[in-house]
Amino acid sequence: MKIVEVKAEALKGEFISEVIVRISTDDGAVGVGESWWGLAAQPIVAAVNDLFAPLLMGQDPDRIENLWGLMYRHGYRYGTEGVVMCALSGIDLALWDLKGKVLGRSVLSLLGGPVCDGVRAYASLPPFSGREELIRKECARAVEAGFVGIKLHETEAQAVAAARDEVGPGIALMLDPAGHWTLSEAADQAGRLAEYGLVWLEEPIFPMQDHEALLKLKSRTRIPLAAGENEYSLKAFQHLLSSGAVDFIQPEITKVGGLTAALKVGVLAELNNVAICPHCFCQGPVLYANLHWLFSQHGMEWMEIPFVRGRYSFPSGVGRPTLKDGRIMPPADLPGFGLTL
Repeated sequence: MKIVEVKAEALKGEFISEVIVRISTDDGAVGVGESWWGLAAQPIVAAVNDLFAPLLMGQDPDRIENLWGLMYRHGYRYGTEGVVMCALSGIDLALWDLKGKVLGRSVLSLLGGPVCDGVRAYASLPPFSGREELIRKECARAVEAGFVGIKLHETEAQAVAAARDEVGPGIALMLDPAGHWTLSEAADQAGRLAEYGLVWLEEPIFPMQDHEALLKLKSRTRIPLAAGENEYSLKAFQHLLSSGAVDFIQPEITKVGGLTAALKVGVLAELNNVAICPHCFCQGPVLYANLHWLFSQHGMEWMEIPFVRGRYSFPSGVGRPTLKDGRIMPPADLPGFGLTL
């Protein structure tokens, strides 16, 4: 079996684009993956189609670890973060999906099967720029949908106060200011946020890879800290974990190098006794790829599920997984990631 086509395309929505990667073989098998979408999809599409696709023609798709290494070396001079790793990640996921489909087994079964029966899921809301009534409405809608946790993408304590007032003490709240603050601003805001019982404060400082600043913030607040969405390598995760700055790590499987790399991040997290909560603000193939990874690993505490509508809807049209008692269940035992677009 040989690879005969590797192709990425951008599905464009009103606000969000998704980069879908398909790998085809000479016997007609097709694997589907997804790269990080961002706000400008074309550079990632070009990296898949122009940088990596020619390299993979004629290769054996079963040799996923070998192909990962070939791609990493081939793209090294273009950078080891950002666009290059996003493209590599999408291809890696497509290779895993292909492998499962060829063998007639789910990726989760190839990874050893589920280690638990369910994982708590939180609704990840889009940013509402502090509009409290809208925040209240969407929080109430998330609770009604069965979520036991909600993540806000806001920058003011009043927004968190509104959410807490709406959902009460029984729903977990997380806050992701998306690197909006300096260290001093983050420390000041953490003081204002302390009374709302946040499960974590996520990447509050810019640049988000400033582990030393996170460690300084950790000494100034009792709110647990989370980070990892914007790390692109095992070395970066090793540094983040060894710094002691965070209580939760959040690998983005479409940035770190796909499932092949994410499995190794899981080992680092286990060695450092830090919980993994995969970052996934996307509702396409990558969401289901995350579920297969999630249920193969110990130490997974939360799964992020985008809870969006309107202009934030995802163009691939993939539905959200079903929740049971606030938890997401292991994916269905279907070939690959179990998803057909």
